[in-house]
Amino acid sequence: MDGKGIKFDCKSFNRLFPFYIQLSPDLKILSFGQSLLKVCPDLKEGAMMNDFFEINRPHLDSLSFEEIMNNKEQHILLECIQNKLLLRGQFEFVDQTLLFVGSPWFTTMTEVIDRKLTVHDFAHHDPSLDLLHVLNNAENTSKELKDLLLTINKQRNQLKKDKEELNRLSYVASANKNGVVFTHLDGVIFWCNDAFSRLTGLTKEEIIGKTPLQVGKTDKTSKEEIHKMMEAFYKGESFEVELDHARKNENSFWARVKGQPIMDENNRPNQYFAILEDISLKKKYDESLEVEKEKYRSIIANMNLGLLEVDLNDTITLANQSYTDMSGFTRDELVGRKVNSLFLDAESQKLIASKDALRSDGITDSYEIKVLDKFNQQKTWLISGAPNYNIQGDLIGSIGIHLDITEKKEQEEQLYLLSLIAEKNINAVIVCDAKGVIEWVNTSFLTMSGYTNEEVIGQRPGKLLQGDESDKETIAYLGKQLSKGLPFNCELVNYSKKKKKYWVRIQGQALYDKSGKITKYFAIEEDISAQKLLEKQKGVLLDDLAKKNQELEDYAQIVSHDLKSPLRSIHSLINWIKEENADNFTIDTNKYFSLMENKVEKMDHLIEGILTYSKIDKGETKSENVNTNDIVSSIIDIIHIPEHIKVQINNQMPTIKADRFRIQQMFQNLIGNAVNYIDKKEGLVEIASEEFDNYYVFSVKDNGVGMPKEIHARIFETFKAYTTSKHSTGLGLSIVKKIVQFYKGEIWLESEVGTGTTFFVKLYK
Repeated sequence: MDGKGIKFDCKSFNRLFPFYIQLSPDLKILSFGQSLLKVCPDLKEGAMMNDFFEINRPHLDSLSFEEIMNNKEQHILLECIQNKLLLRGQFEFVDQTLLFVGSPWFTTMTEVIDRKLTVHDFAHHDPSLDLLHVLNNAENTSKELKDLLLTINKQRNQLKKDKEELNRLSYVASANKNGVVFTHLDGVIFWCNDAFSRLTGLTKEEIIGKTPLQVGKTDKTSKEEIHKMMEAFYKGESFEVELDHARKNENSFWARVKGQPIMDENNRPNQYFAILEDISLKKKYDESLEVEKEKYRSIIANMNLGLLEVDLNDTITLANQSYTDMSGFTRDELVGRKVNSLFLDAESQKLIASKDALRSDGITDSYEIKVLDKFNQQKTWLISGAPNYNIQGDLIGSIGIHLDITEKKEQEEQLYLLSLIAEKNINAVIVCDAKGVIEWVNTSFLTMSGYTNEEVIGQRPGKLLQGDESDKETIAYLGKQLSKGLPFNCELVNYSKKKKKYWVRIQGQALYDKSGKITKYFAIEEDISAQKLLEKQKGVLLDDLAKKNQELEDYAQIVSHDLKSPLRSIHSLINWIKEENADNFTIDTNKYFSLMENKVEKMDHLIEGILTYSKIDKGETKSENVNTNDIVSSIIDIIHIPEHIKVQINNQMPTIKADRFRIQQMFQNLIGNAVNYIDKKEGLVEIASEEFDNYYVFSVKDNGVGMPKEIHARIFETFKAYTTSKHSTGLGLSIVKKIVQFYKGEIWLESEVGTGTTFFVKLYK
């Protein structure tokens, strides 16, 4: 014994299990025994198990990690796909991997020889070794037998030294309060101390020669712990297990068993020793503690508040479901990570550092902090933090209860901003709770109503402000909209504290939380008393204006009739005089009578124009589909057009919504005006239209005398005629402009003297 401790390598493992296979959870081959490679030469690390092996027995629904784990304690029969070689053994779960330990299943010695296997390819404890003795004896030479004798002598001398060392150590082991045993590599006990005898209730004679399992196993002993112990034993490794241990003639007890191999000079195990400790009392406390922990875990798992535990290094050790819901992270993403790396900006990190310092002093407190969740969304949490201690009273970290108050903070900020805006608003602002009770009003409301803040808080607006002249239908409308959580907009009579009546325009709606539940109502009331007074006055004025317009229209009709009657009489007298004296009048006299006739006709046209002009924006307005192409065509057929003048429509003109009579007056005046002012031998008038997104532009173009630019702006004024034409009354273009303005349109012109004039009219669709 050299006291170097426990060591184990791959070479030693190959000697123990030369046909082993190690698999990852996704069934990739991580490593395998060297002897297995001899019988399956194409085997390679990293390959999938199902590319080289099949499980013949037991039958598995699928070749998966879970299926193998469910059958890991059963006898397994593997078949090598390459050469149909059968391997028998079992799977074990070791260090997060699957380990198959077994050996080939041969039925004849011929198979062993054909595969070129020797005794050194098998583990010394393999039962197949008996089948190989014949082959081994055939191969052994006398030299190998001599080597074997030398090896036995060396082992005998080493055993003698080990016994001497063991004797020295036995004095130390005998004084140990815990039980101590030494075993051979086959597990048989060859020494134990008095404490081991006392703990088990057996005499040393009853112990020596048996294995620890024979001495201590009970019906309640954990198979998993036994497997863990035996696996380490056969690997030559140390182990520590807790299990139910037998005690002669008494109830069993809980024991902690620590075992360790004793290594020879070649660093190979040649003995084992184990320490047996009675931990029954500790287990009792542990079980009580586990019950309490389970209660604690149940509370944590089901609580609506987020709970987080961190150690002294700010590393997360526990997070409940509510916390994962709040943060967006899963438990696997949280546990083992530092809080600062997940949630916090620089400012929040400083705050947490200051709070951690408080925890070290045993101080508990609450604070608000801004964090970023997994989806990089900023949230506000209220944290109640406290130091966390273990059962020995040592500080092991912090524990925090977390409440997500993001929505509440947003509402508070919004309400604060709204209150600032509302307070400065000249209109009255009211905020009510979900039941319609006033919670807050601004100064303008108090000024408008005459109440104090104390008098309105807790009251219902309707009860406080409505009175006899408040419209019942409007009140019913408000109640209906409020009950449905819908916006409302209406006008209503309110009453001040002094019962003074005033009109308000009310606009408001319900406020909802994220779950769709109504939390508050708000309304803005505008004092429209002055507006209502103006509307009343406006109504009186409009009635008076309508009456005066009718009187003016009647007067125009009377004046028109009274003026036209003498004109018609004068016109008739002139015709009679000319007819009776046709042969007696000179040329000059006839000329004078013709001038008189023209003047009378012009006066008649003027009176008719004045009457038309006065009626344009009065009377009934019909809105109908008017085909402007048909209108223009009919005008061309009706009006007098000299033979030397051609009037044409250049394109198909649109159908518009308007009054047919007014549109006809507009085009008739424009076309008539163009015809009257053509001085060319070959006159031409062109009518066209162009369509845009929301309006039309009509044009009437002539090649007449044109007009200077200085009169363009004044051409549409009434009674302004800038030519000596006998046809001009000075009202035609004024009538056109008034019709265009009636339809909210525009009119303009382009003209040069001697070239002609184009009038443009823009009418909206």
